[in-house]
Amino acid sequence: MNQSATLSQQNAVAGLTQRQKAAIIVKLLVGGGVSLDQLDLDADAIWKITNAMTGLGVVGKNIVDGVTAEFILEMERMGLVFERDIDGSLKAMEGQIPADTLNEIKARQSGSAEASAWGYISKTDSEVLALRIEKENPRIGAVILSKLSPTKAAEIVGQIAPSAAEAILGGISKTTSVKPEIVSRIGIALADSLQDKGGVGAFEDSAAERIGAILNMSPSQFRDDILGSFEKKDPESASQIRRLMFTFEDIPSRITGRDISKILRGVDDEILVMALSGAAQSAPEVKEFIMSNISSRLAEQIEESIEERGAVKEKDADAAMTKVVIAVKELEKSGEITLIELEEEEEES
Repeated sequence: MNQSATLSQQNAVAGLTQRQKAAIIVKLLVGGGVSLDQLDLDADAIWKITNAMTGLGVVGKNIVDGVTAEFILEMERMGLVFERDIDGSLKAMEGQIPADTLNEIKARQSGSAEASAWGYISKTDSEVLALRIEKENPRIGAVILSKLSPTKAAEIVGQIAPSAAEAILGGISKTTSVKPEIVSRIGIALADSLQDKGGVGAFEDSAAERIGAILNMSPSQFRDDILGSFEKKDPESASQIRRLMFTFEDIPSRITGRDISKILRGVDDEILVMALSGAAQSAPEVKEFIMSNISSRLAEQIEESIEERGAVKEKDADAAMTKVVIAVKELEKSGEITLIELEEEEEES
């Protein structure tokens, strides 16, 4: 290829977008027998490349050669990229090695993980295992006991309620047809669960904190219904959730008077009027606390706005109160205000 032809090719390739170049490479690969599944493209990438293909029309050989050369050069610069885990590596080998060989490798990997899991479980304290197994379906418990030594199993059964122990032991007679892969999954899942105990989980906040945060932002009637249900089923958890929550009704007991002005600066006037209008009926003590901690002039203006606006629908007032709560929590998060902690004795009384 002469110099002028090379320059022409470079100019033509330079005029293409990255998506158009990618579309040309994908078209070449698919034409050569490579499937989209093998390219491991997500739906968004496929959509973008398909759109790029639509606008290309007819592409000359010199442009195809130029894009291909550029692609090969980039690949050489990148080097080789390997999968980060065994599952990814095995998936990449599908279609490259005989199916029987691949299945044998997968079975060996699964067996190794299973052996490691049951080894960890067998060394776990019997009391810890008893607490876990008692909460499981009896058939799951039966599988777990069947994989442990009789001595270990006896220690565990001795710490489980008689009715639950009877159901689990009875379930052992039904484990003869359980498939090996099911036993493997149970072992690996239990081991993972036991190892996660006390470790760093996916969530920074506790379950009670997360539930409380959700209920903080929920309509009051829904919040009260959920907490009422929690109190019937698990009073201790419900008490903890209540202690960690902050609602509009908590303003007088958990916010100092000097912080009210900071909070109101972050709340739209219309929202404040609706919230206090609703509070006049559902939480008069909150309205009184807020009004008594602002200037008399501002209090008069708010009262006039409430009177002018008239009655506020309950759902609108509830939504406005939630926005006030959000403003409070944002100020707390930024460190501008500090909420007063509830005493355990107060929560129980």
